[in-house]
Amino acid sequence: MNTLPHTSEANYITGKAALNVPNPDGSFADWHFDEVFLSGRGKIRIAGKDTEPTFSMLGNYGIRECSDTLRRFGLTVPVKDRVYTANHVRAILDMVLASISKKKLPAHIVAGEFIDSEIELAELRSKVQELKQKISDPMILSLLTQWEQTSL
Repeated sequence: MNTLPHTSEANYITGKAALNVPNPDGSFADWHFDEVFLSGRGKIRIAGKDTEPTFSMLGNYGIRECSDTLRRFGLTVPVKDRVYTANHVRAILDMVLASISKKKLPAHIVAGEFIDSEIELAELRSKVQELKQKISDPMILSLLTQWEQTSL
């Protein structure tokens, strides 16, 4: 079993590991929960430590406390501990922002591979539009637009 790193609202689980944390209703965006969290082999990235922070672009949008959900799916989380993760939309946005900030097209991130809910897909599209309004670098904006056109 993986030992969960300390998390907070500013330093939360993100990326592919967060895509493997179920929603409160039990639905998953990715289906490798056991591999990521129970096997001890999963890579758990923490925003602001293992990845670039995205607070300047997204604020606290999509960051959730999910210790009860993780307990329900078999992780040992002490009662007093709180575990913060990105929701599925935030996790995708964090990965996209990490890639485009390095001036790389995130072609490997295809939203439809992780999101099958029309509500979450609409939320992702809306957040991408908000991000486009905040990005001033033409190259980064172009990469986000290209990703949007090919992966959403």
